[in-house]
Amino acid sequence: MKQGTVSVLLGCHSPVHSLLVALAWRKVHGRWPRPWEMGCILLHDIGHWGRQYLDDPEEKAGHWRLGARVAFRLFGPRGYQMVAGHDAGSGLPESPLYRADKYSWHLAPRLWLWSNAVFEPKIAMGYTRWEAVRLFKKRVAENVQGAWKPTHSLYLERCKGRAHEL
Repeated sequence: MKQGTVSVLLGCHSPVHSLLVALAWRKVHGRWPRPWEMGCILLHDIGHWGRQYLDDPEEKAGHWRLGARVAFRLFGPRGYQMVAGHDAGSGLPESPLYRADKYSWHLAPRLWLWSNAVFEPKIAMGYTRWEAVRLFKKRVAENVQGAWKPTHSLYLERCKGRAHEL
């Protein structure tokens, strides 16, 4: 089974992530998502399905397309823009989903992040699972203090750092 499929079913991009994004939406925007916005939250990462998103930057970069197309069919142009705008690589303006998605990792319970490393062992990058969680949480906390980089960039930075250490 491909990395992205496992991720959507059980790992980083599972329904648990969508629930965390909804909680983050409340923190970031001061209100709960409207029903159509919640639909976009549920759809935003389904494009990881069938992709080797950790190994292939092009497959990761295009993950927003499937969710955006489905959101367009369900919610029109506003749905498309909401989902596409959660990913800086889409070339569209940042949508309200962008920051909620990034902030969701700040809210993510450590045990759930640890379980992600069980289902997607590659994300630990040679660290113990708990060490990987600690380092990721530290980077996410720094990220939401101002940079708001894509979360996958934090993973890739950790990969580079780890390769340098090894």
